[in-house]
Amino acid sequence: MVFEVDNEEAVLTERIADALWQVWRGWRMLSHPVKQGKITPEQYWILHVLHRFGPQRIKDLAARMGTGSSAVTIAIKRLERDGLVCRQRGTADERVVTARLTDQGRTVFQAWRRERRVALSALFEPLDGDEKRRLYETLSKVLDRLEEGGVPVESHCQG
Repeated sequence: MVFEVDNEEAVLTERIADALWQVWRGWRMLSHPVKQGKITPEQYWILHVLHRFGPQRIKDLAARMGTGSSAVTIAIKRLERDGLVCRQRGTADERVVTARLTDQGRTVFQAWRRERRVALSALFEPLDGDEKRRLYETLSKVLDRLEEGGVPVESHCQG
């Protein structure tokens, strides 16, 4: 299936995509703790996984993050030093180490999430309620298309 798009529509589509990218980047720069220099990307993802899935073995954290156990162990030690995470050795096998969020870690992570929501709300403040609803409805159509498998891309490869 080949989609015919006139040049004016193609330019508009690219402008929309660029604007969405800039909104996402701007929001991320304003609100993400990694971008603000509060924490490293590895530390953030450890906190994210522990917040979402609960206590995890170090090797399981490493697998979820696609990295080695030693890198996760180093990040965990720093998070533990900052009071955000605690480690616990297994009783049956002391080689097994489980990490979990401390109360302070949970509080800090939730505060970062609130900061991100506040920053996002501020970005959309110039829109009235009707404009926000129309934007959401429009973006929902695009997201539905993505969930359907996106759009077919014509291959130009020969052979």
